[in-house]
Amino acid sequence: MKFVLASLLCFASASAFAKDLTVDELREIQSKIKSSDSLTVDFQQTKVSGLRGKKTSRDGKAQFVKPSNFKWMLETPNREYKIYDGKNLYDFDPVANTAARYSPTGPKQHELKQIVDLVLNFDTLLKRYDLVKASEDGGLVSIELKPKTPGDITSIDLKLSLKDSFITYMKFTLGNGTQLIHDFKNANTKAIPADVFDLPKGVKITDTN
Repeated sequence: MKFVLASLLCFASASAFAKDLTVDELREIQSKIKSSDSLTVDFQQTKVSGLRGKKTSRDGKAQFVKPSNFKWMLETPNREYKIYDGKNLYDFDPVANTAARYSPTGPKQHELKQIVDLVLNFDTLLKRYDLVKASEDGGLVSIELKPKTPGDITSIDLKLSLKDSFITYMKFTLGNGTQLIHDFKNANTKAIPADVFDLPKGVKITDTN
């Protein structure tokens, strides 16, 4: 019983340090965030079905270069890469050495570029999203946003490490209740060579919408 009471007291003490943030305070934090032109991260992607609550998780790695280049590599349970070279979005199968090239204005490209923008361009968030609430606790800022323009995504939750100037957690909630969660770790801001976003030679490319 004493252990339980002590645990509750510790929890209450830790929670007491959490500070609610206003929009102006969040903007001030945004202005101080160190921006990096390149970023490499490991991540775990978890999808929670809105219908049955079923969870599926995959591990991967992502590389980003401003303004919009990215290489999104899911490695488990099978390898699935999405690459944007600044002009075209490719769904690349490294095993079969084939790629589907998507329309520059298609929904696939919009979805992934939105993730890139959230990770790399934190300073633009409040231009495109309304702040629902934000708080800071021990150098970790928790943010809940909703899109200014209604769409498939109804809310976005983020966690930002002030020490590392890095988004460590991101959750999209869709209109059907499905959640797509990303936990990021091992951030590296070392420059990424431009040819990282090139498809290997001999890839068979198919155009799609």
